[in-house]
Amino acid sequence: MKKSLFRLTDVFELCIAYIFCFSLNVLLDYAKTLDLDSYILKAFLKNFIDYQPLVVLLFTFIVIVFHYQMLHRKNAEIFCRILVGDTVFHITSRYVLDCITILVFACFPVALASVYLNVSLTGNFYLVPIFIIYILIGARQVRKKYENF
Repeated sequence: MKKSLFRLTDVFELCIAYIFCFSLNVLLDYAKTLDLDSYILKAFLKNFIDYQPLVVLLFTFIVIVFHYQMLHRKNAEIFCRILVGDTVFHITSRYVLDCITILVFACFPVALASVYLNVSLTGNFYLVPIFIIYILIGARQVRKKYENF
């Protein structure tokens, strides 16, 4: 990741955010399979389980906000890289590849946890395209902003 826009802390934060979103979905799926004796705990979890897609999609906005803030913080660096001779195409393609690599590596521990908990793996599949779409939208914003250089 020598020419990457991501620093080690950015990679770590983004990976934690991805893992949090995926693991929240797995834990809510696991809560569906539990046979609980406590009425209070059942009632508490029922509210989250009933609105699971909405809750998980709301937490994906954490990742979306992180991507937006990271691109906003890196505007000066992107501009300097263009001045030095790097092309917008190479910057955006490295950004997309780095984001997708981090996303794939964040999926592995959660997939292993869902196999261990005997929860369906298909529950997290709708989150991956959402994240990929936002990565592509963010990359397009970078291209649009610096297209004239």
